[in-house]
Amino acid sequence: MNLISNKLHRLYLVIALLLVIPDTFYWYTLNDYSNPFDTFNAVSSSTGLTWLLVSYLALFFAIFAQNLEMRAFLSVVALVTRIYFLVWLTDTWRSNEVAVSTLFKNVFFRTGESPYVEAFSTLALVPLVLAIIVQKTRVANLLTGLVNFLKAPINKTHQVVFYAISGASYLAASFAITNSIINNYRLASSDLPSGFQSSTIWLIIFGVIQMALKLLILGLALIASLWAWITWKSDIKTVLGHMKDFKLSEYLTRKVASYLYTFYFVSIVALAAVGIPIYASTTYGINQDYAAFPMVAVAGVILTFLILLAIRLVFELAVAVIHIAENSKPSLRR
Repeated sequence: MNLISNKLHRLYLVIALLLVIPDTFYWYTLNDYSNPFDTFNAVSSSTGLTWLLVSYLALFFAIFAQNLEMRAFLSVVALVTRIYFLVWLTDTWRSNEVAVSTLFKNVFFRTGESPYVEAFSTLALVPLVLAIIVQKTRVANLLTGLVNFLKAPINKTHQVVFYAISGASYLAASFAITNSIINNYRLASSDLPSGFQSSTIWLIIFGVIQMALKLLILGLALIASLWAWITWKSDIKTVLGHMKDFKLSEYLTRKVASYLYTFYFVSIVALAAVGIPIYASTTYGINQDYAAFPMVAVAGVILTFLILLAIRLVFELAVAVIHIAENSKPSLRR
């Protein structure tokens, strides 16, 4: 991928992110979610909010990912989860038996007298799709690399384990989702008069579409797990091997510090990426303070940077101490 294409697809992702922010966080303005526990309960109890945040975070990290295959993969995750949310939302409005024109208006354009957050979200699909089209080679390279890894004779065990886990996961997910569709159909049918009902047919149609999307998301999760194992397996084996060093002649700090730092870095950035817009939107929505959003956003970014800087210094101090210890014992050098 040349430099122009690299900058172009990142620009597409930035535009898409800016367009989905209003739809992702607008509904938080309806209540005070300044309490972290209330926010977590609100997100975890709402299918819509959960998938909105998953899509938003995938898009957010795709912009900053340095690995181009990772960026392409996260872009696909953002699109698939966004489509799943739209299907879920369409099915929700359908179950409320609104007119077709009202349904499409509420899902893709505007709900009632609220701001045009859905319209922005619909527009965001355009640059997101364009970004994936530009990155299609990276997506193909990722899938080809994983397939070649599984086909290699020396990785026969990995192939068997991966296919076994994938098969079991798909069977369990298919059974659970199918059972849910059947239960929803029976529940809906019991509340309707006997005979042909178009609403139950639509229930099955949307149920099948959601099932296909859920299985696709499961496939993406399995691909991510395989990719993570391929990337980390050598370090994992090294760490597990050194755990049996009861004389403590080997230092693990430098080997695991990068992973721990990455974990804390990603976790803090993810919390900030979600928490800052939630808090800013809540303040704006409840108190009608129009200056709150940019002020809270800037303050949140600065605070997040200071926290990350402090954690970085702690890790550097720990690694420096171990580095001095290793240099003081030449016999322990690898």
